[in-house]
Amino acid sequence: MGPRGIMFHHFYDERHPKGQGAISRDDLRRMLAHLGPERILSAQEWMVRAREGRLRPEHICLTFDDALLCQFDVAFPVLREFGITAFWFVYSSVFEGNLEPLEIYRYFRTVAFDDIDDFYAAFFAYLRESEREAYARGEASFDPAKVLPECSFYSTNDRFFRYLRDDILGPERYTRAMDAFIAAHDFDVAAAARKLWLTADHLAELDAAGHEVGLHSYSHPTRLCSLSLQQQRAEYEANFRHLSRVLDRPPVTMSHPCNSYTADTLEILADLGIALGFRADMEPVARRGIYEYPREDHADLLRRVNAATAATLAADQMSRSS
Repeated sequence: MGPRGIMFHHFYDERHPKGQGAISRDDLRRMLAHLGPERILSAQEWMVRAREGRLRPEHICLTFDDALLCQFDVAFPVLREFGITAFWFVYSSVFEGNLEPLEIYRYFRTVAFDDIDDFYAAFFAYLRESEREAYARGEASFDPAKVLPECSFYSTNDRFFRYLRDDILGPERYTRAMDAFIAAHDFDVAAAARKLWLTADHLAELDAAGHEVGLHSYSHPTRLCSLSLQQQRAEYEANFRHLSRVLDRPPVTMSHPCNSYTADTLEILADLGIALGFRADMEPVARRGIYEYPREDHADLLRRVNAATAATLAADQMSRSS
C-alpha cells in the first residue's frame, strides 16, 4: 500500500458508549499487533523520514482526529503499552467555549436510538415532513455509488445521510433540522458536551509524552472546500493560534477535516509553516504533495484483522480435526 497513516476516531469503554464505528482497547491492541510494532513509526520519526524522503512502503504511523476524550481515555494507555507515539489532529473551537454540533449530533444518535439505522429511519421521516421539497430532491438525485465511494465501510443509509447533510441541506439548514429534531427528545446537550472533548491539559500531556499535536481547522466544517479563501484562512489561523498558545510552540502538522481542501488550503498551510499533512483516504493523487499523505481508515484495517483471525481459527480447527 505504501507508507500511510492509520486514521482513528471513536473508542468505547465503560465510560464512553459504543457508537457506530467505535472500537475498544482490545480492538486497538489486536490491530497494532497485526500491523507489527516494528512497522509503526513514532510521530517524530515519521516526520523526520518524510522530510528526508526516507519513508519506506511498509512504514505506518497512527493518527487521531477531532480532539476526542474517548481517544485519550481508551487509546492513549494502549499506545503507552506499545511504546508508540502518534499524531493528534485537533480542532480548536471546543477548547474556547463552543459546542460544535458534529460530535454532539453523533453522541445523540448513539445514546438516543437503539442503533444507527433506527436514527436514520426517524430522521429521514422527520425530514420528509419538515424539509419536504429538499428531501424529495435528494431522494430523486441520490446515487450511492457516487457518494464517498472511497469509504467502503459506509452503508447506503450512511451515504444518503451525508448526501442530504452536505449536498442537499448544507450546513445551516442541516443544523436547524438536527437542533429541532433533538429538541423533540429528552437529551441534555450540555451534559453530553462534558463527555466528548479533550482539554488543554490533555493536549499538554500528549505533547509532554512525545506525541505530535497538529491542526484540524478551527470549527471542523464538513465542506471546508466550499469556504472562501478568507474563511479558510480564518479557520486555520485561529486553529494555529490556539495550538501555539497551548503547546508554547507553533504546530507543524495537520490533517484535512472530512478530506476537504482546495489549492488555496495548501497555500494557507504553507504560509503557516506546516511541514506535513494527511488526507483521509487512500485514493491516488496526482503529484501527491507534503500535505497529502494517505491514511487508511481503521475500519478497513479492522476488517482485515478480523478476517485473518477467522482464517487462523478455521485452520486450527481443520488441523485438530485431521
